[in-house]
Amino acid sequence: MTWTDTSVFPLAQESAFFRAPTARAMITAMAKNVPPRRLDDAALSAFVAEHTFGALATLKRDGRPHLSTVVYAWDPGTREIRISTTEDRLKVKQLRANPTASLYVSSADHWKFAVVEGKAELSEVTRTPDDGDRLYITLKAEKLYGTALDIA
Repeated sequence: MTWTDTSVFPLAQESAFFRAPTARAMITAMAKNVPPRRLDDAALSAFVAEHTFGALATLKRDGRPHLSTVVYAWDPGTREIRISTTEDRLKVKQLRANPTASLYVSSADHWKFAVVEGKAELSEVTRTPDDGDRLYITLKAEKLYGTALDIA
């Protein structure tokens, strides 16, 4: 059985995903059982630093994750993520109730990712006519992990 087996994936032959060169490379790598490569701390920090978009996961009251696409800045010296947002956002309300958060960052081709986990702190709200009611979320990295799938 393979990824392109039409009995498993009946639309595989019609899907643009399965015809794409990167998908074929992924399928070949998976067929060869190529394991993901763990990234060391320096590689993870560099990867997070070279990106600016990620998905911030906070916790809902019922314990399920809430994901928000955010623009962030990474400070490798302090190992902190900084996110500017407005006071009325759901993520702010959730972080006030529970400061546990994670930031997921992916490469454009999705073969590499990093996750920053930690506790978030909220700054004071800045109330100005130009910026509105803005504040900063600072996520202090307690754990940093991720992998890369070398399919090339």
